[in-house]
Amino acid sequence: MSIFRKKKEEDYDYEDEEFDEHEDRRPNPRKFKDLKPENKKKRKEPPKPWGRPERITVLIVILITVLTSVILSLSARNFKLPGLPRISLPSFNWGEDTFYIEGDKEGREKAEKARNYFKDKTRNLSGLYAINVVRLSDGSGYGVNENEEMQAASLIKLPIMTLVYKKFEAGQLDLDEKVSGSKSTYRELVEAMGQRSDNNAQIILVKTFGESEIQNYIESIGMTKTSLDKNKTTPYEIGMFFKKLWEKELVNEKSRDEILEFMTDTIFEDWIVKGIDDVRVAHKYGREVHVVNDAGIVFANKPFVLVLMSDGAIESEADSLIPAVAREIYEIEIGN
Repeated sequence: MSIFRKKKEEDYDYEDEEFDEHEDRRPNPRKFKDLKPENKKKRKEPPKPWGRPERITVLIVILITVLTSVILSLSARNFKLPGLPRISLPSFNWGEDTFYIEGDKEGREKAEKARNYFKDKTRNLSGLYAINVVRLSDGSGYGVNENEEMQAASLIKLPIMTLVYKKFEAGQLDLDEKVSGSKSTYRELVEAMGQRSDNNAQIILVKTFGESEIQNYIESIGMTKTSLDKNKTTPYEIGMFFKKLWEKELVNEKSRDEILEFMTDTIFEDWIVKGIDDVRVAHKYGREVHVVNDAGIVFANKPFVLVLMSDGAIESEADSLIPAVAREIYEIEIGN
């Protein structure tokens, strides 16, 4: 078709085009490559792809990073899958280690029986569970995971309670004096922490004494792994706290008895006390998300300290476990 044919040269109208007769019509030299060998640039070699050794190194680094991340994630809050061992990083203890008097043959047999029972009972549960038992008659004891640093929850109130009475015995405060900024006396605040685990009472006393003074006191009584700021402790240190309280190393006998009275017949009797309901138990209960703790003195014929703690646990499982374990340990210790 004619409309698509190429225009012939004669079809162009050159009259409309203006040419400068002085215009340089020589070709632009930039449009042509310089093909002279001496001006030819040396060709750069393209970068070589990574070889096999480099790829293997990168793969190893990635695997180590992923594995480390998984271990750190699983060890956080003492996570443990049911039926499997807890994954955690090794810890190094450069300070004092747990030391128990082994006791006589009967005591060792009871300890072995109790440990095996506790391990079997908690093996298929989520989270970390720990137990610590201290016999107040001879100082012997045993535990499972007793040196693990765990969430203290309201167990952190224990040294604050004894600090108040220590200051009273030193003449630094009056127990029946109202605390500055509060309508309650020092005695009432300690009672509230023991009976109801009152967090406001703890806040008032921490504000009154200061965190540093309380932490210094905690460490001075041997609780070197217990932190007020981080709310951390170990079952072993809680057990030693009750042992020292019982032996009047923290406060005198009158103060001790009053503190223990505040921890008797509390509003939290569905854990250790539920399992041991035929003798007196002076105890401190603590709870947070995935944390259920209970610890105290069982006033059996031969009294003993019982500490039961959990971390990263399913709370309903812990609620059922603690009374059952408390009962079994009680039966073992009294010889039934």
